[in-house]
Amino acid sequence: MRRATLGIWLMAVGLVMVLVGTDAATATQAKIVRQGQAESRAVALTFDDGANRAACASIARTLRAFDATGTFFVNGNNLKVAPSKWRKILRGQAVGNHTRSHRDLTTETDAVVRKQLLQNERLHESILGRPMLKVFRPPYGAHDRRVRRLAGELGYRYTVLWTVDTFDWKRSATVRSVIRRATRARPGYIILMHCSRSVTPAALPAIIRHYRGRGIELAGLDDVLGLKEATPVAR
Repeated sequence: MRRATLGIWLMAVGLVMVLVGTDAATATQAKIVRQGQAESRAVALTFDDGANRAACASIARTLRAFDATGTFFVNGNNLKVAPSKWRKILRGQAVGNHTRSHRDLTTETDAVVRKQLLQNERLHESILGRPMLKVFRPPYGAHDRRVRRLAGELGYRYTVLWTVDTFDWKRSATVRSVIRRATRARPGYIILMHCSRSVTPAALPAIIRHYRGRGIELAGLDDVLGLKEATPVAR
């Protein structure tokens, strides 16, 4: 009887350990998010890559002129080309991690994934003089459980995707098509755009006016996702 009781007890302990281990593994993953909090009464305009620095500078000037905030996911290899210019461009804007060189992380080793995230974070912080948001946007939107786990282990709470894709990266994109797609959002939505083609900065003023006319603000992901611990962006 004692032996049977001991066996049941050991099985129960083992089950608890498995469940705790599963919860811990889940907790370390950078959670997938496609939209933020509707009660924020804001949408998040996000701008990826930074391959076209002039386009990024134009976008940032427009945001400042409207007293609006965007979130930039600039690859570190673009940032290090002209640090002082990027410091000026990104003043007053939120920044997140998009890796150093825009690789598909699902095809890379664990060591490369960590290096891509850490090197990009360190580059941003050394150049901008402030922490980036602990949010991660995978290049090409490519992610899996392993990549999310590695990002989570580095302190990234969210794998940030998007609610609306403007397709501004396509060769067929026009100012009109970008405006049409970008103005479909509701409060809490995350809008994907890029710093790569001239159609995006040309479309931005109309996009901002559209949301302001609806009483919706343009805010950084720290506000839209409710990241209370986020460091305020320097203005």
